[in-house]
Amino acid sequence: MRDKIRNNQERNGSKELAIIDTGLDVIGYSPPACDSTRREFLQTLALIGGGASSTLILGSNNASAADIPPTNSSVSTPKLNIIDYSKIPQRLHKYSATNRAKKIVKASITMDTLFSGVWPSQWSSPQAPEFHDEMERCKAAGFKVLACCPSADSLDSSIKGVAQSLMFYLNKISEKPDKYKIVRTTNDIDTAIKENKLGLFFTHQGTALFAGDVDMVGLWRQLGYGYCLLAYNQRNAVGDGCFETANGGLTAYGKQLIDAYNRYGMIVDVSHTGERTSLDAIERSSKPVISSHSGALAIADYQRSLSDTVIKAIAKSGGVCSINMVGAFMDKTNPDIVTTDALFRHIDYMANLVGIDHVGFGSDFIPNVNLTASLIQTPAGAAVFPDGGYSAAMGAKGVPTPAPYQIVAALVDKMLEKGYSEQDCGKFLGGNMYRVMEEIWI
Repeated sequence: MRDKIRNNQERNGSKELAIIDTGLDVIGYSPPACDSTRREFLQTLALIGGGASSTLILGSNNASAADIPPTNSSVSTPKLNIIDYSKIPQRLHKYSATNRAKKIVKASITMDTLFSGVWPSQWSSPQAPEFHDEMERCKAAGFKVLACCPSADSLDSSIKGVAQSLMFYLNKISEKPDKYKIVRTTNDIDTAIKENKLGLFFTHQGTALFAGDVDMVGLWRQLGYGYCLLAYNQRNAVGDGCFETANGGLTAYGKQLIDAYNRYGMIVDVSHTGERTSLDAIERSSKPVISSHSGALAIADYQRSLSDTVIKAIAKSGGVCSINMVGAFMDKTNPDIVTTDALFRHIDYMANLVGIDHVGFGSDFIPNVNLTASLIQTPAGAAVFPDGGYSAAMGAKGVPTPAPYQIVAALVDKMLEKGYSEQDCGKFLGGNMYRVMEEIWI
């Protein structure tokens, strides 16, 4: 496989975009057969180094036939243009912040409950030379803990695939062991802070990694996974994702899985999950439930957002609703730059509904968005995000999302401006999630 960067006359605002030719006859997107499916999405990822073939490295000529998953001759794999979105307005934007706000961030147990660095598709390459720089920026801004997301059900969710994604993170951590600490308990978080290390734990967006065996929860928990989503957009063995119009409830297997989460100290997360399944899961759980990266439906009417009923149920359980920073999910105008005003509306709405003790920060930031933004514009991407083209329009803008370190202090300034106390800000930044972790993580 070979990489070439060539200029493209497409523009995003005033920024010229580049298109990456992966050498697989992918210049110019041509739609596949009408039955665009998750299989096509996975096949495309595998062919460019981001799906089931996590050993098929972008730019390498060493891939073997065994690296490429079996294909169905009746299914046409989509051709894909990978556009460079590194210079979109959101990535270049500067959020001003006061020294007071910066000090609050650094004095708090500040954490991001979803740093979406899926490997290898959301890094510049499988080696991700930018990894340590990204982590250092988070730490310099005042973050103490990141929930790192190596994998998701929409990509390669086989045991091997998830393990390879985790190995990427473990290898990066081992490169600079003086900089990072894997945290499984709040005592670990306390130790990481004392040792001036960035605390990292892992999450998977979905439940396929358990392979139908609820006791696998214990294995992944020991490997450093702190929570896992119940579903990722679509229906699975646990229940319905947020895009399922049937809005079905928690299955018998789902109930067993919730019990296993409680037993092994895994936090139940209902982000990307349907309303009925979420409510059933909250009722089933004997422990607090979270939504690691969602918004308020009353503010942004989108499938990913939480209804008042779910927000109240999470709060009643003692849990936390962390808001994400993805512009199109939080502001239905699909902005080029996410504003602190737009994000504050979600914080304030939830705080007024259930109290600031149940609101948190979960950026959903992608370090390298090129592949994700490009794929989401294809029919195969629409099979994963069936929202009538809304996500495709978001992808065409490069999925504008501020980095956590880019916006966190400015968001605190907005909260202070609107009358929230420094203590309130500390709860939002991570104090609330720390409380949940202290109760559940064993």
